[in-house]
Amino acid sequence: MRFTSSLLFSAMLLAGCGGAPSSAPEPGLTLSLIHINDTHSQFDASPASVKDASGEPLYTYIGGHPRLLTKAQQLRAQAAQEGVPALFLHGGDAFKGSAYFELFEQRINIDVLNRMNIDAMALGNHEFDVGLTKLADFVDNVNFPILAANIDTAAEPLLVNSSNLKPYSLFALDSNQLTPVASVDAAAGRAVVAVFGLALEDMRAIAPDTGAVVFNNEIQSAQRTVDALSAQGVQHIIALTHLGHQRDLALASAVNGIDAIVGGHSHSLLGDFRHWYLGAQRPYAEVVTNPDGKGQTCVVQAGQFAQAVGQARLQFNPAGQLINCAGQNTLLASTDYFSSALRDKPSRISADKQIKTERYIASLPRTAIVQEDSALRTLLDSQYLPAVQQAYGAVINVTEAEIPHVRLPGSAGSDSHGSVLAGHIADAMLAYVNQSAVQSLITRPVQLALIGAGNIRAPLLAGEVREGNIRLEVLPFDSPLSVLSISGADLRALLTEIISQSVVPGAHTGKYPYVAGIRYVAKQTGPDTAELTALDIKQDGVWQAVSARQHYNLVTTSYLADGNDGWQLLQQLQAKQSDRLDIILRQQQPQLYPVARVEAIQDSSGAQSFSARYRNNDELPCKTEGVDCKVAAQAFIDYLKANPQLLQQKREPTVTLQR
Repeated sequence: MRFTSSLLFSAMLLAGCGGAPSSAPEPGLTLSLIHINDTHSQFDASPASVKDASGEPLYTYIGGHPRLLTKAQQLRAQAAQEGVPALFLHGGDAFKGSAYFELFEQRINIDVLNRMNIDAMALGNHEFDVGLTKLADFVDNVNFPILAANIDTAAEPLLVNSSNLKPYSLFALDSNQLTPVASVDAAAGRAVVAVFGLALEDMRAIAPDTGAVVFNNEIQSAQRTVDALSAQGVQHIIALTHLGHQRDLALASAVNGIDAIVGGHSHSLLGDFRHWYLGAQRPYAEVVTNPDGKGQTCVVQAGQFAQAVGQARLQFNPAGQLINCAGQNTLLASTDYFSSALRDKPSRISADKQIKTERYIASLPRTAIVQEDSALRTLLDSQYLPAVQQAYGAVINVTEAEIPHVRLPGSAGSDSHGSVLAGHIADAMLAYVNQSAVQSLITRPVQLALIGAGNIRAPLLAGEVREGNIRLEVLPFDSPLSVLSISGADLRALLTEIISQSVVPGAHTGKYPYVAGIRYVAKQTGPDTAELTALDIKQDGVWQAVSARQHYNLVTTSYLADGNDGWQLLQQLQAKQSDRLDIILRQQQPQLYPVARVEAIQDSSGAQSFSARYRNNDELPCKTEGVDCKVAAQAFIDYLKANPQLLQQKREPTVTLQR
């Protein structure tokens, strides 16, 4: 059943016998949840386009942490004025995704997020990207708890003593305000709201360095946590998760007693944002019936990159049962509008049009024009931005139009071919491993390239493209390239499996495959199934069907070649032996590391992680001086330098997804 959409509630006075009014029933709690997720260190505003009143695109910027801070403060103040207690929650993945992070890592997140007045944050997978030592530093120095009820750090020395990494936090209600308390007893009879966290149970197969942390089953851990909190008398329970919207919906249908799930990981901007060229996803604040058939759970998520903030208003009856949930995501618009994707001074709209545009933007649904918090803007500009600007380096190419990136074809206003940028990067990887300097080492031509959408973290803006745009924004990961062989049958199975996982509504789509050297047409055939209706390879300049029996050489990133992020078939194909060659750069020259096999390692919870075993080395020396493991980024930089007109030319699509 769906709840009503009212945000404000009032008690009804009921007439008693003889016409004498009875006293009004005691109202239950009303709670405001302000939330964000997958901010990925996007401290500055993101480029965006919006349809103007005539339906034509205007170019602008949206979001960013200074604007987010302003809006969060406004929503808190509004809730306080209405006498409604509020919590500000972060659904995880504050790390990775910007030049700021590449230079300042966890330190800038500690500095900025400590100014946001956040009440709690889920533990995301990208929080593990720079190692456990830096994660522990982040956990110990932020002024809000990091929550994950389904992890066990007892065997991991770097995290076992992090008292700020907790299964849940309790907040006591006092004069329409929620304040943290250490226990239910410390609440001294006041109403208590509990917020517990959930991390990905398959984190070991996604994150690069989880050490000896054990990640337990999400559903079982959630039910145990809810039962324990309920036994203590807690009536209002919120799950703060980093699982993805699809798994949040499944969680709500499998666990009794969760009132709301505030999610992250799938970057789901719930609601209709087609006027911002961001597509329409599932509705905001969906309500799912629990397995007992009585309880209900409200599920929300707020997109990505600090571009929007969500607010859900929950109402409970006196028994603590959720009786209403409604709200929306609000996109955070700026006042900078341009007629050209270059977003340069000559293309800024006129003063007359500016007034009309601001009035029009303010009238758009799920949109608010928000000014940046001046103190936070000054901090970024003075303490961090100079180093970021210096790190961008030389101009390597120019693009007259923005080169967007989407994860799933057909999402965020894209067509059935999806990301043009991902196709160019796949082309660059294929060209890199077939150049003479690399071929002299690997001695085998490579026919195709595969890359996952999540390897790519940012689009390319119109204008000058610098090395830093690629290494710090677009491809910021340490991504050695891997060359290995695969049969046509296994290639088809791999693509079919990954695409099927990606088309599920609310799924994490960072695994979605983009390709070069081959092309495919995939058709969704069910809620969680897809089939390839065409799979061709280009040989001698001609497209022909991939042969099931023939073996081909492919290049991908080592992360995917290990089987991570749903690409486990590649690990299974290398479980006993492998012909794989990993490529890193030493003193800017390619160097090979042959792989003997890829092991699947199981921890005490049954979760698997995948690890390449090298023939002559224990591991890749990516942290060694003079070694560069950002080979995917370097390949794209070299490709852009060698093809100055590349970004002005139309690329032949190699991916088609029919849904």
